[in-house]
Parts: sequence; structure tokens; C-alpha cells
Amino acid sequence: MLRTPSPRTLAVCALLTTLAFAPPLFGGAWTPERGRTYLKLSANLFKSDANYNAAGDRVDPFEDFPDQYAKFRDENLSLYFEHGLTDRLAVFGSFTYKDIEQSLKNAFLELSLGNDDFADFDLGLRYQLTEGPNVWALAFTAKLPYLYDEDDDIPLGNGQEDYEVRGLYGRSLGRGFYGGLEAGYRFRTEDPSDEWRFLGELGWSYRRFYARTKLDLIRSVDELDTSSPLANPLINPAFDLTKLELTAGLSLNKTWYLEYTYTDTLDGKNTAEGFNNQWALVASF
Repeated sequence: MLRTPSPRTLAVCALLTTLAFAPPLFGGAWTPERGRTYLKLSANLFKSDANYNAAGDRVDPFEDFPDQYAKFRDENLSLYFEHGLTDRLAVFGSFTYKDIEQSLKNAFLELSLGNDDFADFDLGLRYQLTEGPNVWALAFTAKLPYLYDEDDDIPLGNGQEDYEVRGLYGRSLGRGFYGGLEAGYRFRTEDPSDEWRFLGELGWSYRRFYARTKLDLIRSVDELDTSSPLANPLINPAFDLTKLELTAGLSLNKTWYLEYTYTDTLDGKNTAEGFNNQWALVASF
């Protein structure tokens, strides 16, 4: 005769099922266990038809002329990875292949400039100082420009190295929620201004579904006295930027996940105003 499972047994089974398909909690202050790997392959489409000037005003010179425009497009494929060297130390990085285009049409001319190649890549280390419920970590990141030509007509980057030190805090909030805060200082060599970087994150998961939102701030240390270049408005030597990111994800099994992320530019100075759509395939093993 079959025994009916007790309510406690059913609850344990439900919890194990939820954990089996829960999203991997890597990134932020948390690090993967030794030997564990996190991979995220994403396709991104960023579009912009206006810029922010040095005063933070949105500028679209052709707003009143529907047949004229100045548009910037950045399509790219990005691979982000993390790997646990120990239970508290992880190596991480990202590689991106970009296809960018700046298009201009006014009453006198119509032109388009484009470029495609590998862009800047990031390599870093993150060390988790404490374990839950309050998780603290330190991270070091190097942004390296060795895969493209900075002298192209429409360059993919500024051709200079950046080095960043960042402190991270994360906490599980219960009922599937977690939160995180980050603050960092980015040292930028040669012309670009150093930067302060801040990030706040709130995430939630339930069974196979998860979601998160991030508020990302970049603040230039030096004075903002330059204007956005015609070719690539994303690589100004000094700029401010505030972005809001919204992500929804689905766990296919304990290894594979699908994600969609929408990122909107809230405000800025000396940079492009626009939005980004991202579709990603994530693996954790």
C-alpha cells in the first residue's frame, strides 16, 4: 500500500525543487564555489537619436525635422564569465564583439560611418570577505583595449587602459529577495577622467522565474567641458551617466537559463541618450 507523503515531506520536496531551478547567485558580492563556472552569452542592441550636453540637457538638433536625423547604433555580442578559484576568490571577465554605426541626414547631406571588431575586454578578481547574511567583497577590474584600432574613423573604444577598485555588499532579504550595493573608483590612464561608480541592485526569485533591477551611476571626477564626438558618443573622455536596468529570467533546468534585459538611460552629461535591449543565454555548472 502506498503511503501518502506528510505535509512536511511535501514542503521539503518543494523547497528542493525550487533550489534546483533557482537562478545562480553569482555576481555582486557573492562568488561561485571552487570549480564552479558562470557563463552569460548576450546579444545587445543599443539605439540613440539624441545626446546629453555638458549641462545635462537632452539635445536632438532634428527633433522638429522628421525627415532629418542623427542616429547611433551599437549591436554587439558579449560573453561574460566567472569561475571560482577558491570558495571565496573568483576570476571574471567579458569579451565583446561590436558592430556600430553613426548615421546623419540633414538638408545638405546624408552619410553613414560604421565599424565592427572586438572592443575593450575586462578581466578581474573578486574576493568574498564574509559569508551570509551580510556578504562583503572586494573586486579589482582591468579594462584593456588591445583588440581594435583606436584610430579608426569610428573607433570602438578610446584605446586606453582603465583600472577599477570596488567594494561590494550583498544580503539575502528572505522570501526569495536579495539586495546589493556597490561603490568603486575607476583610474583611467592618459586623457579620460577618473570616475566614481555606484550600483544598487534588488533581485527576486520564485521557482523557475527570477527578476532583478539595477540602478547604475557613473560620475566623472574632472570637469565636463567636452562635447559628444560625432562618430561614437559612448567614448567621451569625461561624462556622467545614470541607467536603470530591468531583467526577467527563466530557469530551463539547473544549468541553463534565459534572460531578457531592458536598460534605459535616465540622465547624463556628454554622452548618448538611448536604450538597450539584451537577450541572453546563461549557463551555471
